[in-house]
Amino acid sequence: MALGTVGAMAGTETVAAPPSAPATDWLKVSGYAAVSYTNTEVDSDLGDFDNDTMFDAGTPFDAVKLGLEATQGPFTAYASLFFSPVANNDAFGSGNDAGILDAYVTYKTGDFSITGGKYLSWLGYEAFDAVNMAQMSYANSLLGAIPAYHTGIKFEYTTDVIGAGFNVSDSIRGGDGFWSGDEDYGNGLGYEAYVVYKGIEKLTLWGGVAFDTSDDIEGAPVDDFVTYDVWASYALSDKMTVAAELAYCDTGAVFGTQGLAFLQYAFTEKFSTVFRFGYDDVEVADVTGYKYTVGPSYAFNDHFTLRGEVSYTDVEDADILFTGVQALVKF
Repeated sequence: MALGTVGAMAGTETVAAPPSAPATDWLKVSGYAAVSYTNTEVDSDLGDFDNDTMFDAGTPFDAVKLGLEATQGPFTAYASLFFSPVANNDAFGSGNDAGILDAYVTYKTGDFSITGGKYLSWLGYEAFDAVNMAQMSYANSLLGAIPAYHTGIKFEYTTDVIGAGFNVSDSIRGGDGFWSGDEDYGNGLGYEAYVVYKGIEKLTLWGGVAFDTSDDIEGAPVDDFVTYDVWASYALSDKMTVAAELAYCDTGAVFGTQGLAFLQYAFTEKFSTVFRFGYDDVEVADVTGYKYTVGPSYAFNDHFTLRGEVSYTDVEDADILFTGVQALVKF
């Protein structure tokens, strides 16, 4: 996803990769570093809270990623090393500062491809990597409907008009942290499928489902997990893109819906701003949250972007004000 440009966001795995520094004809090196200063003020019935962070807020605010891609004929192999400081306010609780994030091999023939290894979920309009986002934070954080990484095998068919995919993995909801599945194929499996339509110029329609039959995660009994996710994006002009997403999730313990409305406007070739609304409704806990975001970005060049954000969240008996600034370097 190219920062600071309209139409940058296009789902978790359909965005353009950051510019690569060529090493050889068959090997490419790419990556990014995101460093942030954030301030979070919470005003609630239980008391007030004020926290400042500087490169210790965790994903998606602070992270470093190095990726290696090797291509030989119809085969492509990709692996990445990832570092994100663990913090108490890290929404994803990785449990580790660093590790291998991606590790997979793809075989492609015509419009079909098959991939095996450790890879990112297809679900979610907002991207996983900070460099592929258009603002600093995610729209939703209460329900946890969108999965992340797991290990398995996936099949895809893609053309300029339509696409579809199906995968089988160790789990969908994750194991010890957000960066991997449960690494246990004997206690149940995870399944994902999606379809996408791009036959109308500037319009993308996407729908997907994730289902997990694992009996336990890290030894703790769990019920079936399912997420249904749909989103659409439309480029109204060269300057403006709008999008909307709605997801329903049942984790077995809690269920509910989450969604977002997104507008990005490019005032100049370098300066753009995101206006976003996020909605979370956790029905079992009877908790509803509304998040309002303004996020300007200035792309100095293809490799360096400075981004800011102000977000206000109204959730039950608490008001949360988030402000931050983030510097991103891509290579």
